[in-house]
Amino acid sequence: MNKRLWEKKMFDHIVILLFFLTPLISAALFCLKDGRMISDIYIPLGGWSDEITYYKQIEGILSHGLPRGYFGYNQSRALYGSLAVWGMIPLIPYVVWGFFFGWSYCSPVYANIFFCTAALMAFYKLIHPKKSEMAAITVFWVANQFLNRYVLSGVIEASVTAQLLIVMACGEYLLSGKIRDCRRKEIIVAKDRAVCILCTGIICFLTLARPYFAVLFLIPFWKAIKEKTKGQIIGLPFLAAGIMALFFINSRYFCSTYFSNVISFSKISSLNPGILFESSLKIAKYIWYAVRYEGGGPGWYYLLFFLELTMMICVCIWRKHCREEVPPMFVVSLTGELLILFALVVMYDLEVGARHILALIVANAVLLALEFRTYSVWVLALVCAASVFRTQGADGLPYREEAYVRYMDMLEEEFAKAVKVTEEISYDNVVAMPTADRDAKDPERGVCTYYGILFAMPSGVGISLDFQDFYEDAGNIKAKYILVHPDGEIRQTLEGIGMSCIFENDELMLYSMADPDA
Repeated sequence: MNKRLWEKKMFDHIVILLFFLTPLISAALFCLKDGRMISDIYIPLGGWSDEITYYKQIEGILSHGLPRGYFGYNQSRALYGSLAVWGMIPLIPYVVWGFFFGWSYCSPVYANIFFCTAALMAFYKLIHPKKSEMAAITVFWVANQFLNRYVLSGVIEASVTAQLLIVMACGEYLLSGKIRDCRRKEIIVAKDRAVCILCTGIICFLTLARPYFAVLFLIPFWKAIKEKTKGQIIGLPFLAAGIMALFFINSRYFCSTYFSNVISFSKISSLNPGILFESSLKIAKYIWYAVRYEGGGPGWYYLLFFLELTMMICVCIWRKHCREEVPPMFVVSLTGELLILFALVVMYDLEVGARHILALIVANAVLLALEFRTYSVWVLALVCAASVFRTQGADGLPYREEAYVRYMDMLEEEFAKAVKVTEEISYDNVVAMPTADRDAKDPERGVCTYYGILFAMPSGVGISLDFQDFYEDAGNIKAKYILVHPDGEIRQTLEGIGMSCIFENDELMLYSMADPDA
């Protein structure tokens, strides 16, 4: 009998350990399908422009306190400081990681895996899910190529997903009758207070980085109403308003602006039912193209998202009909996510905005596993698996190529000699690059320099990614260094204003403003 109990206990521990290691195992499997390892990831070949700005900002913070050059688009800059669009807040977890473990091309990937693992450990500590629930979540995670692609990248979406998972676990612990009935003996006032503080703190952090997460304040507010805690009922709306105010102050003064109208508050003033109808049709087309045609696209994100919303709405309606408790976290999530979707429709570009619902897709799958049936998550996992075959490797992983690594090492040496980073924050430390150019001999043909080369720039520089038409007026140019394609027209503009080439090869030319002290 003791042996059976010991074997059962060991089996339970193995299941829990595998659940904790889901991000690592999933990432490893995602690489193994290509015959590679996690350490083979090489983000300079990643193909995503966000990776260069996140990576170089964090590198500059670690090496200089703040980057010495401005980050922006079309050579824009923050009114104060040198950071890019979202500012410091979303970078903090990675800065902490880099402070303790150093910063290299694999650092963002290892940090993402660690953050997701820590989130699942916190999730288990708070909820103690059943083995069937853990299995469903694990399979969904492994099958979700979009989640794994972001974990194995240099962008911050994985840390947002990890934080949101902890918030969902806190919300379930605080509000779910099902969870609280199972954990009755462990629930004490002090622990409730600690979980509520943790939940509120992470919500504040998420909101300072992404304003739409302010809807999550509904979780502690709901808890306060249930317990009739007058201080919290009065204080939480003020806290939410204050955090939102801090976000807009931060965005106004300490963040640079987009180079295109991706976020547009002006759309609100012209809002009409036609915009909502057109956006609904656009989302439907994304979903149709994703299912019907091979290749990548945001349609799979929206398909998963709407499947989850449909399931959650049906559960709420059915339980209301049966006079059973409607899961509070379903209500919070549906309220928040419909508002977020509305914000995407009226203020954002739907294609760019699709990736911002990735964290919501993961959180919804977890809630469905806990509050509904695990088979619903298996259905979502099947959709994720189908997307792997239909996307045909779109947005594939960037792996090390030894010849390219040697090339980047050479560029690092050359750029270190050519680009001098001063201690003053200024445009003298900015390296700009046009995202497109026209061939000087054949204007109908486009040419461009691969922006991944910017990874080789010295630490502390600022990066600006510019539109082609930005260079039609030479008066726009403020950056000291411009990286262009040798065959392009823009180099002629640079030479026309007295900039000189300080390094070149077959695929790039690095121009510099004349040094007035030279």
